[in-house]
Amino acid sequence: MGAYLIQRLLGLIPVLLVISVVTFLTTALVRGDAASVLLGPTATPERAAEVRKRFGLDQPLPVRYTLWMGQVLQGNLGNSILNRQSVTSLVGSALRVTLQQIVMAMAIALVIAFVVGMTAAVVRGTWLDRLLMGFALIGTSVPTFWLGLVLIYVFAVRWQLLPPSGFVPFTVDPVANLKSMVLPSFALGIYLAGPLARFIRSSLIETLQTQFVTTARAKGLTESRVMRGHALKNALIPTVTFAGLQIGGLLGGAIITEVVFSLPGTGSLALNGILNRDFPVVQGVVLVVACGYVLINIGVDLLYVLLDPRITFASGSS
Repeated sequence: MGAYLIQRLLGLIPVLLVISVVTFLTTALVRGDAASVLLGPTATPERAAEVRKRFGLDQPLPVRYTLWMGQVLQGNLGNSILNRQSVTSLVGSALRVTLQQIVMAMAIALVIAFVVGMTAAVVRGTWLDRLLMGFALIGTSVPTFWLGLVLIYVFAVRWQLLPPSGFVPFTVDPVANLKSMVLPSFALGIYLAGPLARFIRSSLIETLQTQFVTTARAKGLTESRVMRGHALKNALIPTVTFAGLQIGGLLGGAIITEVVFSLPGTGSLALNGILNRDFPVVQGVVLVVACGYVLINIGVDLLYVLLDPRITFASGSS
């Protein structure tokens, strides 16, 4: 496993290099820059040229990319053009909010998906199966921003149980922090719960039809024990794969929920950077999120071993 892990980590280098080049070129070729945002529409060409020179925006693209990558290799993502704050600190603060939202959303999605998927698999072919899968399809089809607005109206405006927006750090008030994250996490979790429930149902139905499950039933094991001790355990491996692949979708959905619920996460940070042409911030967010996504996929691969010790990794293959 050690050789496999080293190989995957080394493979991370060219992936991040390509992502950094694409991100840098995309932001550099966008019309307008931070100078136009800082100075406004009434700025003179001379003043705009002075600001661009101050921030190095007048240099050729290869030079700017080389300087930026030199900073990145030293652990420095540069500074924001608008407020001159460290991009590393900005991304770090925003990343904590996004990670908390994703973890809570994943937990909500897994609970809902396992309950719905297991129930539908047990009663497959019945009206309850069709009803549950119908709800799962609706959950997948509902836009995240619309669901977020509905949740705000019901739980914040009508019932006044939870705050409609904003964020309270966990270190300031743990209870208020959890309350501020419930609605956005639920809106994001429903996005994943639908397809995950359908996948769990399909995996369990396929597993329940295998020979070893038939043998377990022939030995007199109860249906609940067959489900918990045999079928569910074997259905977990493809489920973990599917859930891990959905992390990218959660990261994309987090941008929407962070805007709807006014959360200071990486999505809001990147969006503000794009609107203000603060491209060092955008580049830093994309690079950190891409690195995290690849590391999560590596973690999912390693989780296979915990779920099934029979799985081993060899150098170059798994």
